[in-house]
Amino acid sequence: LRFSVPNSPIEKTTQDYLQSQNRNPFMEISLPDASLRLIQACGRLIRTETDTGKITIFDNRLTTKFYGKQLLNALPGYNIVVE
Repeated sequence: LRFSVPNSPIEKTTQDYLQSQNRNPFMEISLPDASLRLIQACGRLIRTETDTGKITIFDNRLTTKFYGKQLLNALPGYNIVVE
């Protein structure tokens, strides 16, 4: 899973602003961005209705972190198996 890191001055300023408003930059910026990246990565496997494939993610944060279920639930129409 790829999470953005606030490297640019704009990203850092946005993060600082959200924190000053008692908001969570991770939940409002990093998590939605990671979710979009995951959806796009999975979408590269399945291009048409007849395409099939298996997506394997070895990142245990999907099962050990509070946000893991949110990321999995964001995947559209996939049969998810956690082993």
